[in-house]
Amino acid sequence: MLLPFNFQRWLEEHRHELVPPVGNKNLSPDSEDYIVMVVAGPNARKDYHYNETDEFFFQLEGRITVRTQVDGHVVDHTLEAGDMFLCPARTPHSPIREAGSIGLVIERKRAGKGFTDGLMWFCDTCNHPLHAAYFELKNIETDFLPHFQTYYNDAQLRTCAKCGTTMDTDPRFVK
Repeated sequence: MLLPFNFQRWLEEHRHELVPPVGNKNLSPDSEDYIVMVVAGPNARKDYHYNETDEFFFQLEGRITVRTQVDGHVVDHTLEAGDMFLCPARTPHSPIREAGSIGLVIERKRAGKGFTDGLMWFCDTCNHPLHAAYFELKNIETDFLPHFQTYYNDAQLRTCAKCGTTMDTDPRFVK
């Protein structure tokens, strides 16, 4: 059982551990039902996360833009310190965090419960889907990395079939 603790004190003691590219720490690894994460910016992710359950965002410091895909269009939701947002289930979303930002994200645990997660990429020029990878999420801190590596190491996956634009690689994920 996770005992009560002072979150502000925890944040000051662990802030140095919240580093890119994703910069998150699961505060509730033993919970059967929830993932409670503290996430810091900046991040430079271009993927969209697909989750079959809702995700709750509470912005503690700085700014985040939760970029979503809605009916084939990009819709941005900007949160300042103190703002919250419930991202609906099955809505592809890309949290874009500014430097110095800190947020709390709460999600349902999905491993072994019949839920599928996904990572999706869309063309920067025309928003056409480029690639999607679906998987059972078991560890929120490590399971995305192999999919990032697969995507960024394959120019064909990063090239738009509609307009021909090729998304730049991310050197953090290129072998």
